[in-house]
Amino acid sequence: MKFIDSNHSQLLAKAMDTYTLRQRVTAANIANADTPGYNKTSVKFEDELQRAQLKGGAREMMQTNPVIVESDQKVVIEDELLEMSDTQIRVNVVTRSLRHHFELLRNGITGVNR
Repeated sequence: MKFIDSNHSQLLAKAMDTYTLRQRVTAANIANADTPGYNKTSVKFEDELQRAQLKGGAREMMQTNPVIVESDQKVVIEDELLEMSDTQIRVNVVTRSLRHHFELLRNGITGVNR
């Protein structure tokens, strides 16, 4: 059922999964901030998604997956809290977009515009 499960909704679902992963990684960074020898980890997705879009469009974008990267930097709590806030804003944007997508589907099926 390509109409309901479109590339758009699949990509938004992948973004939501990525942001869930990013929240978990950020929480782990915060929890381990005082652990000796612990280095910051992060989730890379948006840059790879943009490259895939320029390279091949929707097909390439659907094959893009998040990558967890460990750096040699120590955890800075303030930076992690900013990352957590940024990720929450992105989750809100994706949620709104998904809601709008399914409202359009509902309106097309029922013919009722609410």
